Parts: sequence; structure tokens; C-alpha cells
Amino acid sequence: MSKKTYKVIQWSSGNVGQASIRGICNRSDLELVGLIVSNEEKNGIDAGIISGIGKVGVLASTDIEKVLSIQADCVNYTPLASLRLGDDPDADKKNILSLLRKGFNVVTTVGFLYPKAFGEDFEKEINDACLEGASSLHGTGIAPGWLSDLVPLTMSGMSEEILEVCVTESSEFSYYPSEEIVFNTMLMGKSLEEYDKESVRYENWISGLFKEAIYLIADGIGSKIINIEQSIDLITSDRDVEIAAGLIKKGKISGQRRKWIGHCDNNVKIIQETIWRAYPDAAPDWEEPVGMCVEIKGKPNMKIDFSHDWNDDPLVSTALHGIHAIPMVCDASPGFKSFLDLPLISSKFN
Repeated sequence: MSKKTYKVIQWSSGNVGQASIRGICNRSDLELVGLIVSNEEKNGIDAGIISGIGKVGVLASTDIEKVLSIQADCVNYTPLASLRLGDDPDADKKNILSLLRKGFNVVTTVGFLYPKAFGEDFEKEINDACLEGASSLHGTGIAPGWLSDLVPLTMSGMSEEILEVCVTESSEFSYYPSEEIVFNTMLMGKSLEEYDKESVRYENWISGLFKEAIYLIADGIGSKIINIEQSIDLITSDRDVEIAAGLIKKGKISGQRRKWIGHCDNNVKIIQETIWRAYPDAAPDWEEPVGMCVEIKGKPNMKIDFSHDWNDDPLVSTALHGIHAIPMVCDASPGFKSFLDLPLISSKFN
């Protein structure tokens, strides 16, 4: 890599943002030079205090333009996704395009895993912004962003023939204490009528992420997506159940199952499936055990199962997969950079 130290502005200071701050400060080749926050109560507080590691000499600021006046190589952009939350669904896209045009390389966890999934115009808009600012963009995460796409791509390197790639996530959220995530974001505990009113933005966001993973895998194995078939099944609770995030009332949504099937020109199928339960027995007819499964059918058949506790802090992993990519993204040529374009992302600490 050409530079010894990469200067980074962190955008957000929630759970992922705080882990990102710690990750930046833990790497000898990264330097935190700015922190953008949305909460006025954090304005002026040291970034290290916010993230729990003690003072680091960088103060949080709600003044976006002031922070962006600081010379930096990269903006690590990790707010809650605007496609799901906030007044303007396009806020993330606008912010990221602006950053790229200004010459900042961008690593983000809000999506942008594989813009090709949204059409040539969207892909061109991003690459034009990168060319204008001589900058690069990389989107990452954990699932999608690692397990849903990078793991099957890695497994494909051991294949003679591939007929089907299938990634299934089966999770239950009875232990998860966040009302904001479980009820307001995921829409568990809502009536079917409430879901219909609130779900358009949610479904667009979640479907976009998994469609990006499908397109990424397809290009990685040399296939071309013809169309993506999509289905959703909602289950309501047969009783009142108290979970860590609050009360799931009888008759309210307690289970959600989604499947996306990418049909390719060479008859390969690429499948992404999510099975989410508000509590363990919320959908007894769904037989898949809680956990993750990555399977490739072909020659040879391969399958990796991950238990429900395979990762005890996915928010930290979401953050750090982006942090460890920063040097490679900064050194890359201008344009969007997926896992297909970057070297292996691994940790590097002091």
C-alpha cells in the first residue's frame, strides 16, 4: 500500500459508529481526524469518550461542512440507513455522491454493496461521481456484506460445477432488547394492516440489500441474472408473548420469511432467504433451525452451517469489516469497488 497513514472521518456515532471509532484507533495505519454526529448532546464531546476508549483528541460535531473541511482520505459512513429511517429516503445516496465528488473515498455500511443490482443508470451515477472526485466507494456489512455473499463466493473457488447457491438466515429475536430495531425497524408486533401501511419502504430497503448480494455472487461466478423472483410470508402470534424488546400481542406479526431467487442465463439459481422469528416457537411450521446455512449444490456439494451464536456481536463485525477495508479502498483506482475488486480484507492492529 502506498501510504503509511490514512486519515479518516467517521460519520455517525451509534453502535456501529462507536465500534468504528475504536477500530480506526486500533489500527496503526489509520488516523481519526473528524467525527460527524446527529445528536446535539454529543456535539463537542471527544470521540474516544463517546466510544468508551478515553480521549483521542477528536471532538464530535454536528456541523457537517466544518468536519468535511478537514483534509482526509476517507469518510467511513455508518448512520442508520435512510432508505429505512428518516425523512428523506435518498439522504444516504445524496451524501455519498457528494462525498465522492469532493474527493473523499467512502466506505459504508448503509448498502451500496453492488449498485449494478439497481440498473445501469444508478451504477453510472456512482462511477461518474467517483471519476469526478478521483475517489472510490465500497459497501460492506455482515449479512449481506460477508456471510451472504463473500462466504459463498469463497466456497465457489472449490467448485467444478455450480447448480445452485443458497444462503439461509434463520434468526429469533426474543433476546434482543431494542424496541427501535425489533418493533419500529423490523415491524414485528405490528398488525397485518399496520404492516401494509408501513412496509413499502422497509421492503424496498431489505430487498435491495439481498438483490445486491445475488448480483454480486452472479458476477463472481460468471453468471448473468435474468430475473429475481421474490416471496414473503408473515405469521401472527397465537398468544401474548413478552420478549426483551416488548410485548408481542396475540394476532400481531411474530414471524417473517422472505426468499429471493435469482435465475441466471446458465440455469444457475442464486437464493437468499431470511427467516425471522420474534420468539423461538413463533412459526412452528417453519422447520429450519435457528442459525445460518451457506450451501452450494453442484460438483462437489458443499454446506456450512453456522449456529445462532456464531457471532456474539454482529454490530462490531459490521463496523470492523468496513474499517479493515479502508486502506485498500483508498489505494484503489477511482470507481465503485466490490469484494470482487479488492484484495482479501483482514484485520491489522497495532
